[in-house]
Amino acid sequence: MTEQDQLISDFFPAVVYVYDTQAGNLSYVSKRITDLLGYSLDDVKSWGKDWMKTIFHDDVDIAMKELEVYNALENAHTHTFNSRYRNKGDNWRYFRTQGSILKRDEAGKPLSILFIAQDVTEQLQSELELTRSNRDLEEFAYEASHDLQEPLRKVITFGERLRDKFGNILGNEGKAYLSRMAAATDNMRILIDNLLEFSKISRSNEAFVLSDLNVVMEEAKGELELKIEETGAEIMQDDLPFIVCNPLQIRQLFVNLLSNSLKFRKKDRKTIIRIGSRPATVEEKAAEKLPVDQVYYWITIADNGIGFEKEYAERIFLIFQRLHGKSEYPGSGIGLAICKKIADQHHGVIRAEGRPGDGAVFIVILPKGTRD
Repeated sequence: MTEQDQLISDFFPAVVYVYDTQAGNLSYVSKRITDLLGYSLDDVKSWGKDWMKTIFHDDVDIAMKELEVYNALENAHTHTFNSRYRNKGDNWRYFRTQGSILKRDEAGKPLSILFIAQDVTEQLQSELELTRSNRDLEEFAYEASHDLQEPLRKVITFGERLRDKFGNILGNEGKAYLSRMAAATDNMRILIDNLLEFSKISRSNEAFVLSDLNVVMEEAKGELELKIEETGAEIMQDDLPFIVCNPLQIRQLFVNLLSNSLKFRKKDRKTIIRIGSRPATVEEKAAEKLPVDQVYYWITIADNGIGFEKEYAERIFLIFQRLHGKSEYPGSGIGLAICKKIADQHHGVIRAEGRPGDGAVFIVILPKGTRD
């Protein structure tokens, strides 16, 4: 590393170090290690091959496994992971470490790897607090939506009785009011059902079993049979894999994604939905921060509908987020949030790509999994 490179790395608000894979030691460490972890450069020189002593003891195996990931990286040159580092006072801090391969041998194996380790303790603690808050919110949503079902049923029942017994007395104006009330209560019923479904996902204790996703997808399409016939949509599908999953939840994910394509179709052309599947590459898994040594499947559901602006690619998975008015595209704004929650429950990833007027593609990355 040149003197200029060292000056630049010392300026970074992170620990920068280079690992020599042949010697098994650190060939360079930036001065920031003193500011962030309290070690002097003399301490670093004394470690030799024992540099892993800076890793918190419970995370050493994790760090060793992450280090092996770089041997599997072919075209990709970077990989990121989280672990805890011990400071000189024997306290630990969370660091997010990104490694880049600097040099390879003739066989393509890494000879030296540059690491940049950034302290993210406060950030992860905030994320943990957010997770706890979300869990509390889900608990509230479950209880509230469950408790609202009975009074809503009464409103619907008495509204129907009022229409049947006193419809002639109410006249046209009274009947119009009843119709508007019925429509509002029906929307509320759908919202409560969806909210209950959303809050129940993380509470599910159903076993994960080896499932044929072709069968699961056929069940999803069967649930939407009338809507598919009504819209005249054509669905083309690749062969889907077997994975270990909660088949009911994955069916719900497929139903929601297909429903989304059917809802946001373009009225002036035939709706075509293409379902694709293939193993995820090492580079794709690394980019999504997934374990590169595990098998994941890259499943896509693409349509030729109205699409969406790129800036909304993450927002659409948030609960109650809508890109269009209810009058134009009715719905609760929960369907895609349920999809994300199901993907999270399966230690997978879901994301979306689209362009206005040019359709949307939903990418679901799910692990193959193993049976107990």
